[in-house]
Amino acid sequence: MVNATLQIRAWAESKKDLPGKFTGSTGVNILKADQLGPNDPRFSAWARKDFLKQTNVVSSGVGLKLMQKMGWTPGEGLGKGRDGPLEPLALDVKSDRKGKHPVSILMELCSKKKWHAPQFTCLESGPSNNRRFLWKAIVNGVEYQPSIPSTSKKTGKAQACQVVLQSLGLVPRDPSLPIVL
Repeated sequence: MVNATLQIRAWAESKKDLPGKFTGSTGVNILKADQLGPNDPRFSAWARKDFLKQTNVVSSGVGLKLMQKMGWTPGEGLGKGRDGPLEPLALDVKSDRKGKHPVSILMELCSKKKWHAPQFTCLESGPSNNRRFLWKAIVNGVEYQPSIPSTSKKTGKAQACQVVLQSLGLVPRDPSLPIVL
């Protein structure tokens, strides 16, 4: 790595007579692969599971000063009766795909695999007081469609995406959602 940096610097210095082009060094220290961390976001250095659970007690800052100006002292609860929670809220960093909407998972998949964005078409049926929506999704040239229509457009589109994800093997099969290819 040092040898490559020296070669680049020597090349850049040999080209100094080019007008209007920056060919020097910015002096930036490039991070190595082990410093950048793994590719899997679950093991990222920036978002650990206990990241927001192990925090220090706030002992300075604008918020503390404003609260003290309004009569609050550290160690007492918030609220009219001063009986609010004393501990800060424990937040958890989400690092898995559980709870993610099927439409967003499918869009991310298409983007990751460099496929065209999925095309959705909706077929409406039934009387105006009892509409049914049957969605079709075309992903990478293949058409997917659930066999049961939905009562709302939003859930119908989510069902179509769920069918695509099940067919691709990314989500376990749901026996209550039959598939039509």
